[in-house]
Amino acid sequence: MKWSGEYRIIANDVDANDIVSASGIFRYMQDAANSAMEADGPSYKELYDRGLAFILSRMRMSSYSPIHVHDKVEVQSWACESKGVQWNRCYRILRDGMIVAEAVSVWALCGVQDKKLHRVTEFDFGYRTDDMIELDMPARFKIPEDVEMRLVGERTVEYADIDINGHMNNTHYPDILCSYIGADMRGQRVISLGISYISEAPLGETLKIYSGISDGVYYVRTIRENGQINVEAEIMTEAI
Repeated sequence: MKWSGEYRIIANDVDANDIVSASGIFRYMQDAANSAMEADGPSYKELYDRGLAFILSRMRMSSYSPIHVHDKVEVQSWACESKGVQWNRCYRILRDGMIVAEAVSVWALCGVQDKKLHRVTEFDFGYRTDDMIELDMPARFKIPEDVEMRLVGERTVEYADIDINGHMNNTHYPDILCSYIGADMRGQRVISLGISYISEAPLGETLKIYSGISDGVYYVRTIRENGQINVEAEIMTEAI
């Protein structure tokens, strides 16, 4: 059973190509997930008040058709069978009954203060569930070793990037990473994006950004000031 909500794309949600960008797609999916949690309980805020927070670990998104301003879309989100410390959730965006984007994600439920990981079996949440979408979601995405990764820039995490947890919100990463793949995104759109969130990027931290390309696939890695990997991503685009 899937949670479903209707959305109307507003002008502020589209990019220079006059379509919803990868980060925009992530935001609609995330809003649907938050709405599903509120409908079924506990909500994200209720969990946070209990000292718990869902932290995104991995996400794989496929986009099949551009989404334009004032499009009316249906966005679905639902929990999937989960085990251990991995909490799975899926998403779909439909327009006129046709799927235009879908994604699978893996989350960790952590203590806000102690960062302790909590197992699925510790809780009996009421989130509605359904079958997992069959997208390629590896156990842990890694950039192939034969891809030459070059330092292409640095970016400092700003106030506008962070969320209630004090680090860069997961929905901000796709558009930021696309700015450093070495290609002009004007006239291009993301059709596939896989991203692993490995460590948090807090306010004020400066990330070093590395990118490479192999067989038409772009790879991006961000490194924190302490040398830890922040995120790794695989991005595929096509001409609009």
